[in-house]
Amino acid sequence: MAVPHPEEVLQRVERLAKKGLPAVTIVTGTNDFFRREAVDLLLGAIPSDAELRVLDAVEVRGVADRGDDDDDDGDGGAESGPDIGADGGLGGCPELVDLRGGGLFARRAFLCVRRAKNWWTRHAATLVDQAPKFGAGCGVIVEAPQLNRRKRAVAAFVKEWADHGSVFEFRDLWELPYDRSRGPLEGELARWVAHRGSRLGVPLTPEAAWMIVARVSKQPAELVAELARLRDVLGEERNRPPLGPADLKEHLTIGFESTPFEFAEAVLAGDRRRAQRSVHAMFARGIRGRDGRAIDQGGLFPFVTNWLYLSLARAYEGRALLDEGVSVRDLPGRVGIRQFGDRFVAEVKKNDAARLRHGLLALNHCQRMMRLSAEDPEIVLEQFLSHWFDGAPVPRARDLEA
Repeated sequence: MAVPHPEEVLQRVERLAKKGLPAVTIVTGTNDFFRREAVDLLLGAIPSDAELRVLDAVEVRGVADRGDDDDDDGDGGAESGPDIGADGGLGGCPELVDLRGGGLFARRAFLCVRRAKNWWTRHAATLVDQAPKFGAGCGVIVEAPQLNRRKRAVAAFVKEWADHGSVFEFRDLWELPYDRSRGPLEGELARWVAHRGSRLGVPLTPEAAWMIVARVSKQPAELVAELARLRDVLGEERNRPPLGPADLKEHLTIGFESTPFEFAEAVLAGDRRRAQRSVHAMFARGIRGRDGRAIDQGGLFPFVTNWLYLSLARAYEGRALLDEGVSVRDLPGRVGIRQFGDRFVAEVKKNDAARLRHGLLALNHCQRMMRLSAEDPEIVLEQFLSHWFDGAPVPRARDLEA
């Protein structure tokens, strides 16, 4: 059965959110933008009197799949015994404890596990066992691109909740129609841009919508960011005629690219939207070194993090001097900043020492994660942004190695 259009799936999510969340809700699929939108809708539906814990499980280290290797019985390698996961007890998954009857301060409790691929691999068996024991009004939301369903009990568990209507899968939008005799103006991506543009007060002709796709990006997050920017530039006017290509020509971002320098600047300026857009653009389109040559994907993460570390360390040094009483005028020279002194001073003023110290620890943690795991470097940098902008605590090294 074909996976439906992501907007149709989002409508199902909205209906579930209005009706009330069940004990288990699963959000999966290849498109991270729509997964994030779905989780935001679900989180907005959690009652105000419920205790909520959001776990970003990118740091959870997965375990090897221990399914049997014998396909003779036709089970595709699925285990049939009772030991269906790496952790069958709550001892290794304490975050599920509150769901058995509310948290410490509330009768109802919810757990949201984002980027849960490794968490699911490690704790799916525990979840299967514990879900029937959840207290009334308690539940878990699990979000990941893909969930391992090889084990029979886990596959049956997912199917059970799919039958209840609380499993949602989001695929990518098709750039071209299935019928190749039709043009890209009729593809899902261009039509979706036109739809989102109307919702944001930027009505578009099909030709204008396709021009945005062709010149800006094929990633929904970047497309929505561009539509929001156009709305800010052109003004929101829902009753105006649809904008055509000529109306956008002077305002459109052409093939948005970014650099580690722009990323560090956005971080220190406190501009989360620009920082996230910079991360997506660098990994989608790559970056160039000082010699103008494209940097290999393997060298992108070290380049970005090295420059970010230098920027944070300089800002931290500047902040320490400022707190000691050094005049603002002397800060750039004392730290060795020869250009863009005004910008450096603004970054120092905006970020106190505790925030900069937290940022340096978070960056060190992300670099450690890249050494210990095979995680996607783009996801690791998004994790840094979560630490920086949300103040999320930085795990200790021994917690990762446990």
